[in-house]
Amino acid sequence: MLYEELMMDSGMLTKFKLFKRITQINQSDISITQLSEELSLNYQQTFIIVNEINNDLVKVISSHPSILKKAGKIDSTKLLVTIDEYRYFLLKKSVPFQFILYFLNYDSPNIDDFCQRYYVSRSTVSRKMLPLKKHVKQYNLRFTYTEANLSGDERAVRVALFDTLWLGTRGTAWPFKSVAREDAERLAGAFSEYFPLSRTYLGAKELTYFAAIFLCRTRKKIYVCYDDKYDFLMMDNPYYDFERLNKELGPIQALPAKYSKGESSFIFFLAHYAPFYTLDDDPSLFQTLQDFSARPNPVYELVQEFLDYAKINIFKKEPDVLNKPIIIGNLLNITFAFFVLRQPFPNLQKLVELPRKKKKAGELLEARIQTFFDEKAKEKEYKFIYTIKKPLVNAFKSVLLPAYDKPKHSEHLNVGIAFEHNFLLVRRIYQFLNDLGFVDSAPYQEELNEQYDLVISSSLLPRKKYPELPLYFWDLSYDEEELADLYRTLQQLFEKKNIINE
Repeated sequence: MLYEELMMDSGMLTKFKLFKRITQINQSDISITQLSEELSLNYQQTFIIVNEINNDLVKVISSHPSILKKAGKIDSTKLLVTIDEYRYFLLKKSVPFQFILYFLNYDSPNIDDFCQRYYVSRSTVSRKMLPLKKHVKQYNLRFTYTEANLSGDERAVRVALFDTLWLGTRGTAWPFKSVAREDAERLAGAFSEYFPLSRTYLGAKELTYFAAIFLCRTRKKIYVCYDDKYDFLMMDNPYYDFERLNKELGPIQALPAKYSKGESSFIFFLAHYAPFYTLDDDPSLFQTLQDFSARPNPVYELVQEFLDYAKINIFKKEPDVLNKPIIIGNLLNITFAFFVLRQPFPNLQKLVELPRKKKKAGELLEARIQTFFDEKAKEKEYKFIYTIKKPLVNAFKSVLLPAYDKPKHSEHLNVGIAFEHNFLLVRRIYQFLNDLGFVDSAPYQEELNEQYDLVISSSLLPRKKYPELPLYFWDLSYDEEELADLYRTLQQLFEKKNIINE
């Protein structure tokens, strides 16, 4: 389920979708009729919502000009409010978002106080929290109301809180009333070397949000415990500095040794809980490869066994792809997180990506990864895989799919070329199609009509004779722009041909 669907009620969600569509079109004369048809609303509904949006814009920016025009038109070129700003504006009125901010920012939070502050009934809170409650339940988390909170494995709680607050603001606002931004930035900076996030623009902002949530929770004396499953990575490893946290917090805010160890280990765990590596020269990537390989441990051994298997059964023609440090490092991080938590845990990707139709290349890759983990789960040391096999397979697939040569593992397009019989005329189109990697092309033959996905022809004669023939007219005096149009057509046909109809 997408983030906005979890956090917004139906009316708010419709308004957000309409605003998003207006920003996407970016024209000075958008028809309200067109919008109503696209979003399956009647004209009157759309007109009312557009007027509400127009009024909202002034609440976000007091000098915002009207986007409404005469004759049922909208001028979206006048928009000054971004999609992120408008999302946050709406979420500040959303009960689930309000509730999370409430128990993070206030002392002794409870449901009665929340209802009084936000003028809602307990039944309304319960009803509007249902989608989010169902979502976090899959991570063994639950909302509590007598003492307002999100409870469960505190590591998963904090990641879930980060996902909620980051996606709600995208860094455009500071939603932490109980934590000064400077405090969070200082803490994030003290541990930035451990995090690949710190080396990218938005990643550095994300890390500050993690730090703010860390401070919100520890100041309420809600702590993370040390996990013995970290031992092989962190014990007696000078890279993981367990003294740094209290030095940074200072003598007044320093944590007792018991809690300092657990919280420090959580910070180091966070550096490995997701496939963060995107840069080949990232120092933390090479540190990860070194640390995981330094001592015998089930995480490194499992990843190495998988890579050996994949080189033979998945990447047989291109095994060197699996020697790339980025791939190994990301697989180590994924495996480490599942090895430690042994349950599904919050995933930012699931909240922002639309469910995609399965494609044959991805299905084949997934099946082969599944076969490996089915066998490993039978071994005593890896029994924990049973409970997290599906998300583990999906995570491995996500890392490997970009490296998996799609055209080699997909059904190619069968394309016929009906051009004048002259090498100088056809050589460029054949070269273009060959370079795509997913097209098999040959001179057009009438007896093969049923087999063609597309016929590219410099004449419309084949269509006159065979009206159902999928024909793409190609003027021999084409330019580069027409090549781009042809590419889009071929790409769409290729995607359609390789989608699995369930």
